[in-house]
Amino acid sequence: MSKYVGLKAKKILLVDDVEMNQYLARYIMESWGCSVDVADNGIMAIDKVSKTDYDIVLMDIQMPEMDGMEATKQIRSMQD
Repeated sequence: MSKYVGLKAKKILLVDDVEMNQYLARYIMESWGCSVDVADNGIMAIDKVSKTDYDIVLMDIQMPEMDGMEATKQIRSMQD
């Protein structure tokens, strides 16, 4: 685990519609010392990013309601 020390205390948004993926990724990243929020789709991701500063956003590409490509485009167009 020592090679992930640079991620310790990072705030991460995980965007994925598959519950098992959410669970596994969250478990691993929290074991590295990260703080992890989860969004089920792109719409939820945009809402969370507009309210919270994240160090990293991990985005699934294929999701219902709004896919990862569209959500990423909208997040990148937001003001800092």
